[in-house]
Amino acid sequence: MKLGVYSIVLPDYRREEAAAKVAEIGYSGIEWTVGYEDRVFDSGEQWHVSLDDLEEDAPRAREVAERHGLEIPSLGTSADTGDFDTIERLMDGAVAMGAPMLRIGSAGYDGSTHYDELREMVIGNYRTIEPMAAEHGVKALIEIHSNTICPSASATMRILEHFDPDHVGAILDPGNMVHEGYEQWRMGIEMLGPYLAHVHAKNQAWVRGADGAWSTEMASLEDGLADFREIIEALADCGYEGYIDLEDFRGGYCVRPEGITTEQKLVEGYEYLSGLLEQFGP
Repeated sequence: MKLGVYSIVLPDYRREEAAAKVAEIGYSGIEWTVGYEDRVFDSGEQWHVSLDDLEEDAPRAREVAERHGLEIPSLGTSADTGDFDTIERLMDGAVAMGAPMLRIGSAGYDGSTHYDELREMVIGNYRTIEPMAAEHGVKALIEIHSNTICPSASATMRILEHFDPDHVGAILDPGNMVHEGYEQWRMGIEMLGPYLAHVHAKNQAWVRGADGAWSTEMASLEDGLADFREIIEALADCGYEGYIDLEDFRGGYCVRPEGITTEQKLVEGYEYLSGLLEQFGP
């Protein structure tokens, strides 16, 4: 297993500085965000890779990663599963960056549309996405995420089981599953089997507010409810050899963090995950 950083947690670092910091701390990969609006520098640009100018920006993003000795294991992209023109461009961008995978997603769920209808729509769209991925030599990923039709390993498998794991896979995100979708970590990893292609590392905890209502808040990898010691042991036992990318949102989402610096999060994450890999990794 290898350690990387999803660059969504570096909104206060421009692309070159983000890659330099990630490499300096010791990570071996960076998962570039594509098409996110700058909320820190007020530049009006998209970070860390522009979707609007993807064809020109993708080679530059690859050069930056290579200059700092970093692999690009996946891309943090988002597109409606039926927006095949955008998905085609994103896959072209992944090829240009040398990224073997990219997140496409599934469908949000808020109760306004029946689950069965959403599931059939997503399966139908992936019947087009799968051959597109095969043609490009990349893998399209569904992230296990709350408030979607894929909040758990078992729900995600209801989509993935229709497709070839060489072309369509899953991102395991235990932090998301604290909010919704928790199953025994080992069972979920075993269930995903060859479809498990990528892992995001963040954590959350349930807290009760003054009004008595429960909600989740971001926590450190060590202190949240997702047991990363158990998760990494299960990943190792099940033969997972891919990337674990840090996605720590403590201090705010896609903004300059408050109460903790981006560098502190990167260092804490690297030290904690490295220790677990030394103990459990192959």
